[in-house]
Amino acid sequence: MDMQPEANTKLSQARLQLPSPGCPAYPMSRQELAEAVNAWQWNTHQVEDRLDERDIGRLELGKTRWPGRLRRDAFRAVLGATTDADLGFYRNRRTPATAQTQNRELGSQAAESATTEAGRSLRAERDEQALADSVSQPGVFTLSADGTSGEPKPDRVALQMQLDGKEVVVPLSRRLLLQAGLGSFMEAFALGQQFDMLHETVMGRRQADRLVVTSSAHLREIAAHLREQWHALVRTDNLLGPRFALAGVLNQIAVVEALRSVLRDEQRLEIVRLGGQYAESAAWLFEDAGNMAQARYWTSRAMEWAYEGDDKRLLAWTIFRRSQQAAATPDAAQVIGLAQAARRNEEQLAKPTRAAIRVQQAYGHALDGDEQTSQHLLDEAHAWAASDIAGDARDGHGSYCTPSYIEIQRANCWLTIGKPKQAIALYEEGLRTLPVVYQRNRAAALSRLAVAYVADGQLEQAARTAHAALPVARSAGSRRIVAEINGVGATLALHRSLDGVAPLFDDLGSEDM
Repeated sequence: MDMQPEANTKLSQARLQLPSPGCPAYPMSRQELAEAVNAWQWNTHQVEDRLDERDIGRLELGKTRWPGRLRRDAFRAVLGATTDADLGFYRNRRTPATAQTQNRELGSQAAESATTEAGRSLRAERDEQALADSVSQPGVFTLSADGTSGEPKPDRVALQMQLDGKEVVVPLSRRLLLQAGLGSFMEAFALGQQFDMLHETVMGRRQADRLVVTSSAHLREIAAHLREQWHALVRTDNLLGPRFALAGVLNQIAVVEALRSVLRDEQRLEIVRLGGQYAESAAWLFEDAGNMAQARYWTSRAMEWAYEGDDKRLLAWTIFRRSQQAAATPDAAQVIGLAQAARRNEEQLAKPTRAAIRVQQAYGHALDGDEQTSQHLLDEAHAWAASDIAGDARDGHGSYCTPSYIEIQRANCWLTIGKPKQAIALYEEGLRTLPVVYQRNRAAALSRLAVAYVADGQLEQAARTAHAALPVARSAGSRRIVAEINGVGATLALHRSLDGVAPLFDDLGSEDM
């Protein structure tokens, strides 16, 4: 019988010595450590990684002892360690009895090393080979303004897959597919959508590849349609979550990509600006779905298109989104600095955008322990608060930033500073007045309220609140919220025998833990 690996207590103790970014009264969770390590690699080397709590669990249980070089660098930076040995990292010494098992483990670690430049090249080669093995060149037509079509291009491939016994063929750009990674594309449709939704997206991509523009008037109608679809998809996200909005956003991006390749001058700029809006939406949906690598990728695309299209409002919003992503590290200085950068020339910004940026800056000051500045910024935000009860962002980016949302964020700041009692009262009041369309925001507020109840010692109330948020988070495909609910469950593990706590654990399945 193989011996169980020795737990890496040095790593787990180093993690537990750091405060949780969301609730400093509690130690950093495995998921929070994973997100911080991913963020450090991106901020330092622009390397996308996808560590999650399961990977941290394998490291802490000793199943993996020697992560890749960049990951080790990130762990040392995040946890404040000087050497790999300080975190219990070392190369395994193999014995004949364990050589076969450890060879498999080293093979897994080699796959994980795709975060290095050499690893990324290897991953691209592997994806290229996978494409060569599984796809064929489709008859893809190129777009032209006068409706003519060209011959199939070598940079197009067809991805064939079986879903519910049906064969689906998806025409894709080889360059974009390899840039994002084959796995990333599949993750876009791994949020639980049924076949019909995926098939709709497939057909949309085919139509985009064969898109014909017959006149300037036709192009104006397409642009108007894209604008209306964006508002509809924002509302879909608020009502139902990324599970139901992501496919539609990617579908419209395919239309934008087809148009921008042939349009020029002012016509192109209008489409580029619309593409920036959709790219930013894709970034948010991927982030909510728990895919931070794709979230950063699409934020970068949105920033690029905003700059190309001279869209100062969208450019400020993408910087604001970078500030939100920096909060996962958590790097208070960067959160504050990016929020301040987003406020430059703020007289050009929509009122809800100005409110949302102030709320984000307030959270940065809360991370920094500056209660007074944080509260002052939240008070200021109310002067620009939105009144959007439709949830379709007609008033511009940040239209979700209603008075009740601002007060819920004030509760987040109180919780971050370590005052859960003040936070609880604000969460409860904010939830009562939050417009009904913001269902995912409601689930997020409930999960944060559960964290506040834990911090205040109200364990059974915390479990009931987290349990109420769980079905909405699952339905929406919000792995971000589900991960926070899992954190509440982990904190309550020792109290699962309590009558008010047991139902939460009964409902937390293995797919959530």
